[in-house]
Amino acid sequence: MWNWTRRLMLLVGSAALFLAIAIHSSRAADDLLKAVKDRGVLRGCIAPYTPWAIKDPANNQWEGITVDIAKELAAALSVKLELVDTAWSTIIPSLQAQKCDIAVAPLWTSPARAENVSFTSPIGSDGIGLFVPASSTAKGPEDLDKPGNIIAVLAGSADEKVMKNLFKKATVKSIVTDKFAAQILEVAAGRATAASGGYVGNTWFVNKNPSIKVKPIPGFVLNKSNYAFAVPAREYFFRDFVNVVLANLEISGKMKAIREKWEKGGE
Repeated sequence: MWNWTRRLMLLVGSAALFLAIAIHSSRAADDLLKAVKDRGVLRGCIAPYTPWAIKDPANNQWEGITVDIAKELAAALSVKLELVDTAWSTIIPSLQAQKCDIAVAPLWTSPARAENVSFTSPIGSDGIGLFVPASSTAKGPEDLDKPGNIIAVLAGSADEKVMKNLFKKATVKSIVTDKFAAQILEVAAGRATAASGGYVGNTWFVNKNPSIKVKPIPGFVLNKSNYAFAVPAREYFFRDFVNVVLANLEISGKMKAIREKWEKGGE
């Protein structure tokens, strides 16, 4: 009788300890909002994509749609904003490694990414375009999927996997870089037959830089999807705070003003 009583007490004690640990862990995994406010600094990982995030070479400072939104978020938190440079191939790993608190880049909200981070409400949308030399007569992937052709993509971008599935004969060349439109410049330099990338942002870039002689294939847009910011997985309290700020920016008209301020530069 004593042995059974003792075993029962041990089981109950173990269960209570496990529950306490689980509760503590869940709280520890959802305390980022407090941590940011206590630190007094919001760290935002950022990667280049015109006109959403642009690094001005004259002063080495970030600017663009997501930067202005991040400034509004930092103001709502009453903290300073610190932007952390990343590449598209490292932005999510940097967020997971706690090098930043939020990815303030226009991230496509793919299911694969949603397994690793928590997305905020959408901040915009875009699709994947194909970019070719200005003299090209290509009308779609079928004109480009030939042996010897090279399709340039940014490593770690959402369209990298799409291009590798789309092109079976042409070679898909992944470029590891933190520079925006590096894949477009591969086409301009004659090192690639075509390049993939976000249609709106890269069209904005080629329109602003007519000397590079690259154009989007008209009317060709794949996998249109929402953009969003991302926070570490299971940081729901912080994500909800960000969503409230984003919603208030939309209702006040500030979000529209921010977008129009930067998007008109691509006209």
